[in-house]
Amino acid sequence: MNATVRAQNLMDLMRDLKSVLERENEILEHPRMHDLSPIVAEKQALFRMYDEQIISLAKDREFSATLTPEAREELRAASADFEAAARKNEKRLSLMVDAGRQIVSRITDAARSAAGYVDSYGSNGVSRAAPKAAPVALNRSL
Repeated sequence: MNATVRAQNLMDLMRDLKSVLERENEILEHPRMHDLSPIVAEKQALFRMYDEQIISLAKDREFSATLTPEAREELRAASADFEAAARKNEKRLSLMVDAGRQIVSRITDAARSAAGYVDSYGSNGVSRAAPKAAPVALNRSL
């Protein structure tokens, strides 16, 4: 396969990855985990293919030298578009992780403050204070 065809394959792959990242970013604006699962699976498969192509191209010392200037510039532009989408996706994912941590932290804090002690009877019939569990319920939208 010549360098131009390989470059075109890589550009097509980067465009596909950019499309997946943009769809994931849209979902992350109003996250619904069931909508993210297929996107994540597709993204993982595309990134595996991308990694394989990059490793293969890195081993080919003549790849860049045999590209036409037009193909080289098109590859640069596709790479820049892909990198911009990847950075945006990374920021959104990071915000989602931070928000998730904050939610868990607040639930934990609320559960601790809601927990206390309740009088109960032991096996010998004597009343004693025992720790009570805080009631916690989670919504699927979390």
